Amino acid sequence: MPGVPSEIQRIFDTGVVSGKSGRIYEVRDAIDQEEGDFLFNLIRRDPTICRTLEVGCAHGVSSLCICSAIRGRAGASHTILDPFQHSEWDAVGITNLEKAGIDFFNLIERKSELALPVLLDHLEGAFDFVFVDGRHTLDQVLLDCFYATRLLRVGGYLAIDDVRAFQSVRRGVDFLINYPCYEVHGSVSTPLKHSWRNRVVRTVMAPLNRSTWAGILSPRLYSRIFDDLETRMVALKKGTEDRRSWDWHDETRSLTDTACSSQ
Repeated sequence: MPGVPSEIQRIFDTGVVSGKSGRIYEVRDAIDQEEGDFLFNLIRRDPTICRTLEVGCAHGVSSLCICSAIRGRAGASHTILDPFQHSEWDAVGITNLEKAGIDFFNLIERKSELALPVLLDHLEGAFDFVFVDGRHTLDQVLLDCFYATRLLRVGGYLAIDDVRAFQSVRRGVDFLINYPCYEVHGSVSTPLKHSWRNRVVRTVMAPLNRSTWAGILSPRLYSRIFDDLETRMVALKKGTEDRRSWDWHDETRSLTDTACSSQ
């Protein structure tokens, strides 16, 4: 698949963007090029993705990737939740969309905990793709993903950023991947640099194969010892309706005792 369009590549190459005021800003709090390619190509590969939702916009690099991928499709629309787009970000994100000739987006400048329930009230199951990159506290991540799951249609995708950078996000993803309705579709990962202690432990444990250790160790400890990749961004596919019972829980992997699986 091709990479992102030239207007996005220019931002990755220069590392700067301009706001509504005309001021130039160094790109920060944004996805990198590999992550941008991942989002763009995921959406381009599935022509049924037309209606998308994003929690968090900031400089709008992810918005550009998502909108560029659905551009030209019948019914294409992108909804952005960002309460600070004008007040803190000088409207950089939506300015970049307008410069790229993208006019099928809708900016909602409300906090996600207020805006998502309103969307759910009349758009349940209406979105094909949701990207979550808002506040990174554990409760906020879980809240955003709870509503995203309800807003996604069966066959839609939930993508989550900063899995590596924030333990809170990683713990939230660990919880989500146990949902019966989700399967991991793909991810962006970084090779781990193992310490000499890790190499020694692996050598000592080598007489038993990894599947045996997987049955002995907690998932978190197994991951710390044996994982060679660390996930930065992950995409989950909603394969079925979320029909968990009121008392659903996963007894094999707890919220506090897991680490995000490398895919």
